[in-house]
Amino acid sequence: MKKVIGCDIGAHFIILHDGKNAIKVEDPKDLPNNLRNSIFVLEQTGAYGIRWAQIFSDLGKVYIVDGRDFKNFRLAHTRQKNDNLDAFYLREYFLKNPQKCRPFNPQIVYIRALIRQHIRNQKDITMHTNRILQYLQIIDPYMPRPTRYKLHKYIDQIENRIKEIPHALTDLALSEIKKLKACLEEAEKVRHEIESIAHNHPDYEILKTFPLGDLQIAVILAYSWNIEDFKDKDSYIAYTLMGTTLEQSGKSIYKVKTDKARTEIKGLLYTLYLQANKEKHQLKPLSDLAKELASDRNNYKKRYIKFLSRLLELVYYARKERTDYKTTLQNAIKRREKELTYTQQKELNPTRARKLYHLTRSIQTYKKMLAQCKDISSWDSQSPQEPQAYLVPNNKNQKEVEHEKTNSPNLSLSDKLTKPKRTRKRQNRGNTAKNGMQKWEMDNNLCQKQTNNQTDPSLQTTRQTMYN
Repeated sequence: MKKVIGCDIGAHFIILHDGKNAIKVEDPKDLPNNLRNSIFVLEQTGAYGIRWAQIFSDLGKVYIVDGRDFKNFRLAHTRQKNDNLDAFYLREYFLKNPQKCRPFNPQIVYIRALIRQHIRNQKDITMHTNRILQYLQIIDPYMPRPTRYKLHKYIDQIENRIKEIPHALTDLALSEIKKLKACLEEAEKVRHEIESIAHNHPDYEILKTFPLGDLQIAVILAYSWNIEDFKDKDSYIAYTLMGTTLEQSGKSIYKVKTDKARTEIKGLLYTLYLQANKEKHQLKPLSDLAKELASDRNNYKKRYIKFLSRLLELVYYARKERTDYKTTLQNAIKRREKELTYTQQKELNPTRARKLYHLTRSIQTYKKMLAQCKDISSWDSQSPQEPQAYLVPNNKNQKEVEHEKTNSPNLSLSDKLTKPKRTRKRQNRGNTAKNGMQKWEMDNNLCQKQTNNQTDPSLQTTRQTMYN
């Protein structure tokens, strides 16, 4: 049997316990020589724990213990608190509950760090782009203001043009251009590394059938690498979207769930939510359902959380049952219909009436999504103007690309940076504004749908019971 070592990790040292003796180590060079081919049991301790986990992975197998379960296990044996006891009971916890300890996977650490760096790169690119645009307006006021896409594409030509203009801000502008080039190059490398790790995951092919991009798939996999770690969909959604924060009232400290967590997931999936509000997007019915569940017009954050919750529910069942997007929708409809039939057999009250209404609306939503279901794998993975083009192409950027293809490559820099002229007739602007106002009024009255006389007759009895 392999030797089992309990490891309690501190910020500047580590305690190793083999069941009899405890050793304090501050430098990895001071580790004993008899630890090879051992099993190391660590608690989740954040960044400084990852360092030791990677060191021990070269010597043997490393297992990570859930902090909450280990705390309950230790308190059931002793109320004393010190580092030696923690290391001892980490070893005992593994011997009694080996199935609850998960092996250390360095790929999870790498992809999470890369995703955080990708977000930082995008912020830096936006900052340098805005500064360059400001300098261009001062240095060369006759140059047309380029879009973000054209600025990145013609950055070398713009740099050569700035070098020819003697100005007090020329050096600053050239410095920002140099920083922007470095950020763009680094962002491309980081993106390639993230996608390479995600492509090697066994669930990637399943999630590729969803209307998701590679970065969005990567961030979902990064924070739920093994779907078997979650006992049900509720625990999966809660872990993926929600975190915990400590709140103190007097001498008591409480753990409270908050949605101010998992900023990586919320940030990278927010683009998907914006795209889902477009008419032709496959997730448009899900976006409409989120608006109806969070009827307050100004509560955009709550709508977004509702949207992600329903989407992650589909992702959970797809990964759990090993089914594609279309089959997952069909199974979701069957589950909702079964639950609807069971609820209808009970005595009706306002709570059950509200549940019946939500179930019926969910079934209608999934049927609409199923009708719009397409083979996402046949779409182009990238386009020259938008890395996430497999969602819904940006019409504005698409027009710019078509404008460049139809024009001669010998155009001057000013002509290249000029936006394509609109083909829409001036007389149609009034109709467009009128349609926009009608759409705004429809959205404004969305919260009153439940009491409207022109609703679905099958839901009329249910809604009357809800609001009586």
